[in-house]
Amino acid sequence: MKFLITYDVRDHKRWRRVFRLMKSRGLNVQLSCFEVDLGVSEIKSLVVELQEMVDWSEDSVYFFPISEYVSGMTVKFGKSEEIRESKII
Repeated sequence: MKFLITYDVRDHKRWRRVFRLMKSRGLNVQLSCFEVDLGVSEIKSLVVELQEMVDWSEDSVYFFPISEYVSGMTVKFGKSEEIRESKII
């Protein structure tokens, strides 16, 4: 399943931890925005890990599903990479 995951983490230390986790799981498309292609159990595991890292009174994380139909219509400008396989720790 493909997702676009974006986050706003206020504390720099927490932000770095989330960034490192996300970089290990997907493609960094913008500073706090990642494209991931993971299975259902991997997504659930990622959610659990993120829940332990962020402060929900200050931070936010959004998971936007990307369907195969929409994925085929994606337009990218500039340097871009494709996710070739799931990135797992």
